[in-house]
Amino acid sequence: MTSDTRELAPTPDAADVKAGPAGPAGPAADGGDPSAGSARRSVLPLLLRQLLPGLVVFFTVLRVVRPVNDPDTFWHIAAGDRLRETWSFSGPDPWSTMSTQPWRLHEWLPELVMSWAQQAFGLAGVSWLLPAGAAAVVLCFWVVVRRQAPLLVATIVLVVATVALSGSLSLRPHLVSFALAAVTTGAWLATRRDPRPRWWLVPLTWVWACSHGMWFVGVAIGVVALVGFLVDGTVRGRAWLRLALVPLGSLAAAALTPVGPGLLLAPLAVGETTHFVDEWRSPSLTDVYFVAFLVLAVTTLLIWSRERRRTPATEILLVGLAIGFSLLYVRTIAVGAAIIAPMAAMAIARVVRLPREPIARREVALTLGLAAAGLAVAGLLAPSRGAQPEWGPNDLDRQLAALPAGTVLCNDYGSGGWLIWKHPNVRPAIDGRIEVYAVAHVEAYMTFQSAATGWDDYLTQTGCRWALVPKDLPVAEALVRQTSWSVAARGSTYLLLKAPNA
Repeated sequence: MTSDTRELAPTPDAADVKAGPAGPAGPAADGGDPSAGSARRSVLPLLLRQLLPGLVVFFTVLRVVRPVNDPDTFWHIAAGDRLRETWSFSGPDPWSTMSTQPWRLHEWLPELVMSWAQQAFGLAGVSWLLPAGAAAVVLCFWVVVRRQAPLLVATIVLVVATVALSGSLSLRPHLVSFALAAVTTGAWLATRRDPRPRWWLVPLTWVWACSHGMWFVGVAIGVVALVGFLVDGTVRGRAWLRLALVPLGSLAAAALTPVGPGLLLAPLAVGETTHFVDEWRSPSLTDVYFVAFLVLAVTTLLIWSRERRRTPATEILLVGLAIGFSLLYVRTIAVGAAIIAPMAAMAIARVVRLPREPIARREVALTLGLAAAGLAVAGLLAPSRGAQPEWGPNDLDRQLAALPAGTVLCNDYGSGGWLIWKHPNVRPAIDGRIEVYAVAHVEAYMTFQSAATGWDDYLTQTGCRWALVPKDLPVAEALVRQTSWSVAARGSTYLLLKAPNA
């Protein structure tokens, strides 16, 4: 929009706003709304308000400039490398002798990006992808939230939502899900106003399904919105059926990825082993990011309870979906934040009654410019901060590289992805791709690492004659004292152990 157009603040009788003209010499010149009688004038100058979203993106980008420290990042790089060599999207697992499930590359698009970045720029280039991904997610949040609220409200919601997703800001394909969950929510809120089908959500779902396993979130958002439309009476009859083709088409698109229709059932495979992984635990009030989500949820619900107007069912159902995702797992709090942020922005905007400024070119330029500046700074820092991984027993590289090809290694869960990427000569007994392992094997590993009763059965099951375990893991001491394994190499945090007859 141009600077001579202003949008009216929402009234209690209408969830959506309409544009109205403002004279060049009137109060709209500084972002005010001459036709909203009870709206308050913002205390901050327009230029400063327009800077705020960009500053949120800028500081978020700088906060995540660091070495690669997510153990799963490494096997994602290795998956991209292998795909570029074979262009095979499914088949037997190439890395572990203990896996029992087929290995499907259903996150292959980001994995290719990681592989190309590593080949072109080394690990420093891979580390830069985290600031880039964080910028993309926060920018998507900004676009969706800003369409629902004035700048100050949008910025506050953006900050809280960014804190809510901060627990999952790591270099993995799930960043795609956080960004696209926000985009999809915004698209269905826009459909509530038109109502026109956003057919572009269908190919977007195909990209999503090639990027991360939470692609079904987009379909769920569409289904929930459609139910809300029916209850609210927003869309009915043939128009509603036409809109229903969007989530149906999205399901079809997900089935047409290179992995094939088997992708539709992939989320169920992960569900069998989620209770073993910390990020799949239920959230608690000690999690700062969960508290940030609760701030958005509670604020929205409190505002609704005090309003005289009837809250549209579409908003209620979407907020319910967001709360459901956030209560489910720590990992899905960010998805809940992506869905609830625009609803929170709309609710707060009705209370503060600030005029909603149009999204002017200057605001867009400042936001994108500050995001680009942050990424430029991150690029300058990456060679010094990201050239070496922060994860894994890097000081034992030489000894691990000397092991014979095909050596089965009893390792800890965290080092598995690092071994796959850096030491293809060994076969880790466990790694972050937990869905390719039988539940019984994962349970046996949990017994092994804690040196609980029967832990040594794991050695027989895996056939390990070598082990790579952290010094403070109970099994490290048990191997030496109870089975006469010896220390072959000692690192700062890890021990490389070998069996008596190795």
